[in-house]
Amino acid sequence: MIRVFPNISHLFTKYIASSIKPYYSLIVRLFFILVILICPGLIPGISRAECQETFIIDTTEYSVPLWWCGHRLDSAALADPSELVRLPEKLCYADFRIYVRPGTRDALVTMAKSAANDSVFLVVKSGYRSLWYQRRLIKNRLEKEIPIDDILRLVAPPGYSEHHTGRAVDFVTDGVFFGKSAEYQWLKENAASFGFVESFPKDTSRIIHWEPWHWYLPPEKHEISE
Repeated sequence: MIRVFPNISHLFTKYIASSIKPYYSLIVRLFFILVILICPGLIPGISRAECQETFIIDTTEYSVPLWWCGHRLDSAALADPSELVRLPEKLCYADFRIYVRPGTRDALVTMAKSAANDSVFLVVKSGYRSLWYQRRLIKNRLEKEIPIDDILRLVAPPGYSEHHTGRAVDFVTDGVFFGKSAEYQWLKENAASFGFVESFPKDTSRIIHWEPWHWYLPPEKHEISE
């Protein structure tokens, strides 16, 4: 009996380890979020009471919520509008004129061709956004009396959105939530091969809403020199 218990303990430990392995990323994210919410003073740049970063809509100053704190884009990451290029019309939703960086366009066009070979047709609804446009998105929701914290779970504060970089796009599909679409499933399986990443996956949805339509091409990922 004395020899059995160590074996049982070892097997039980292996079972627990294998059970939590698929959720390791989620556990780490949740732990980090709890640290921010419970002990924000432990995180550099975040005060114990609240984030010290702010943004202005019209003449009103708003505090940046903790889930965006520390993620303001460096000015060097912002796209120069004069260097952006338009996506091909066949990739754009309706008659939208959508602009991105040249390397992002090239990677996106290549990815869309690969998807089409699998009978999946990618359509983009949003690309580059200016700081002014981001403020307008927030202002429109404020005018509908939506609380600012609720807005900022869906929309990044101006200066924090990946759309400012010209490297992010939002896809769209008809008649079904994008997260349940064939387009999303294809992107989950193939987008990484073209350098694109899903910025707000499902396991962050309790803090920032899941955005399966939002995909980003980091500058080091397969992007042609600009």
